[in-house]
Amino acid sequence: MNAQQRTALWEIAAAMAAAGLCLWCIDRVAALTSSWSSFAGALSALTFVGVPLLALRWGTRRGLPVSDDPLGIDRAPLWRGLGQGVLVSLIVLPLFAFALDVFEVQILRHRRLDVSALHSAGIGFQGRGAVLADRVVLLDDRRGLAVENHTDRTIQVRPACVEQPICAQRTLPPGGRTLLASGAASDVLLNDAQGRPLAEGVVIAGATGETLDNPVHAAPSLAWLLPWLFSQLLVVALPEEIFFRGYVLGRLRACFPTRRRVLGVSFGGAHVASAVLFALIHLVLVPSPQRLLVFFPGLLFAWLAERNRGVFAPTAHHALANVCQTALLLLYAPR
Repeated sequence: MNAQQRTALWEIAAAMAAAGLCLWCIDRVAALTSSWSSFAGALSALTFVGVPLLALRWGTRRGLPVSDDPLGIDRAPLWRGLGQGVLVSLIVLPLFAFALDVFEVQILRHRRLDVSALHSAGIGFQGRGAVLADRVVLLDDRRGLAVENHTDRTIQVRPACVEQPICAQRTLPPGGRTLLASGAASDVLLNDAQGRPLAEGVVIAGATGETLDNPVHAAPSLAWLLPWLFSQLLVVALPEEIFFRGYVLGRLRACFPTRRRVLGVSFGGAHVASAVLFALIHLVLVPSPQRLLVFFPGLLFAWLAERNRGVFAPTAHHALANVCQTALLLLYAPR
């Protein structure tokens, strides 16, 4: 290994450490301060773009070569790349859906739900994030909208259709929980014991911890899928692909040339290393061994980046894969 290769490895290691530290700090601050949670995604995206720009500047000062397109976005064909990413998704994602179904039903013994399980008030209500004290949390638990009272006082849950039996007003003591059916979840007013609306910032969404307006508008529909796709595309997939398949893969490919070809595309140690680092960064926020499984789609992302000489093809497939996984997991539940 020559001096240039060692410098490149040090640069990538420093960039990974800086990105991991930034992501961890963003997550901790968002967990402690609900008002910051809505900015967490944008700050994470900024991290994946800003860190490689600083790393490239550092490496250039130490004699490392810089390509004409160090982030994989300047010369890459946009529409051709997006189209190829969609085409690969049409081939790969049905196979993934079949494998997931086998895993959920045959191994985990979960039951399949019908497509109505996809109807939701939005991705922000799905799942549980950090439980904050002195907050009222709204969660979509597939059967309806759950309201959990984590404050130290009694609250009133008043659906907009309170005149109907399904929408009866409920009283929740501290630590209490109630479930609102779809018809009762369209608009919900949350009051204190004296009938006054809860203060701003008290009501939050379950998965993200984002502050909600009061009354809460939570009409279930499929409309959340489209903004979720754009969010995944612009805030998650593109920044991550710029970092791992633009900066990391580009730097490794320049310093460690490969002569092997896979399906007509140059593919070797640099591509595998970028997939390994992509998997490792996923342990920063959720230190679970299962997170390392993203190594395998990381290999496909690297192949697509090499095939298209840019990040747009893997970005399209990355975003569609994330949305597909999120939607599919909503279709299974414990028996």
